[in-house]
Amino acid sequence: MSQTYYAILTAVGEAKLANAAALGTQLQISRMAVGDGDGNLPSPIRTQTQLINETYRADLNELKVDPLNASQVIAELVIPETEGGYWLREMGLYDAEGDLIAVANCPPSYKPQLAEGSGRTQVLRMVLVVSSAAAVQLKIDPSVVLATRAYAESLITVHMAAADPHKQYRLRGGLFSLSANTQLTAAHEGVIVLDATVGDRTLTLPASDAAFGVRDLLIRRLDNTGNRAKVQATGADKIKFHTHLNVAGYAFLYLMGAGDWWHLRSDGAGGWWPVGRHDGDALGRQVFESTTKVSPGGWGVFAGSIFNRAEWPWLWDHAQASGMLTTEALRAGNEGKWTSGDGALTFRSPEGRAEFMRVLDEDRGIDAGRVAGSWQAASFLYGTIGQLNSPGRLATAIQNGDGTVSRQITEYQAQTTLSTTAYTDSGSYIRVRNIAYPGRIKLI
Repeated sequence: MSQTYYAILTAVGEAKLANAAALGTQLQISRMAVGDGDGNLPSPIRTQTQLINETYRADLNELKVDPLNASQVIAELVIPETEGGYWLREMGLYDAEGDLIAVANCPPSYKPQLAEGSGRTQVLRMVLVVSSAAAVQLKIDPSVVLATRAYAESLITVHMAAADPHKQYRLRGGLFSLSANTQLTAAHEGVIVLDATVGDRTLTLPASDAAFGVRDLLIRRLDNTGNRAKVQATGADKIKFHTHLNVAGYAFLYLMGAGDWWHLRSDGAGGWWPVGRHDGDALGRQVFESTTKVSPGGWGVFAGSIFNRAEWPWLWDHAQASGMLTTEALRAGNEGKWTSGDGALTFRSPEGRAEFMRVLDEDRGIDAGRVAGSWQAASFLYGTIGQLNSPGRLATAIQNGDGTVSRQITEYQAQTTLSTTAYTDSGSYIRVRNIAYPGRIKLI
């Protein structure tokens, strides 16, 4: 029985494929066309340069070497369900120059379109036997590819058979306990617990380069000693925290107190980005505590402490940007401000111990003339002992330049009093009942 349905290379196709094989170049097959054979089943002819009656042409959906036969190239076309209204009897492959490279016939099949009340997605494949598949460029436009059901099912089968198909949803690595200065590597990916009980400790992060890629480290402090626990970036790498103060980030951070932790993610380009941390309160924030202990997460005593600029660069940047920076020489009366310390290497945080806090006026006019962080003396109220209509006196405490306090007295004379008689006065501070809580300030 003679073969009824088959595909052949056209004369142009044979010549181009032979030339590509001889010169070591590739023939780019890019499109497929279908036709209805003008109502009859055609027989492919080598001299054809076009289909008998073309009805549809589009970019290939897939072009690949047959995995079971390296001498066969499989070309696939998908006709969407919205296209149709004609019979399929002939197929042709075209190269990038628009020449008909191969032609084939196929069993007649009607391709309906949705407007006719029926529709289907039609998949057509042509198999070409070539002397060298290397001479055919296996390249298609991914923007026009449609996945067939069989292809999608094959991907799902491979996916389901994988040992760990969803790697992005599982925390990598293990749990590591460290108590010495350590250069971290990719092998430390996971959770790292640092114990600085014996002394100051530093963990150096791996270089965040392309070879290291995107990885996560969660670093947690175990001890609650006063020793410094430092997380240091490698070389010029930066940890991207407080970037509102320094867009590049900072070279290191501290773990402050037992339980403090930072979740850091490398970007493969010199950066470590904080994904999470134990306490995300704003830098410089002042709070009351219900414990005399200092809570973990970057808090310190609200005590006007001296800091080293090189050791606390983000805090010094905050002080400079705060609008509340003064000098040590002008600190008297401005104890609530940051100071520039020695002017070169140090700076001082605000002092808040044993002070009442007041909301800054900020142009309301109730407490006009005040600046943020400034000190204000208490008022003394003096009562009068003697005649009923003796003068009342109001005294306000004024802080002198040398730090001493003097009284500014204002007298209020009753209109019915014609003369002033002797009287004795006594004064006292006005102070409401209060409870004292430890004050804390956010240092990192």
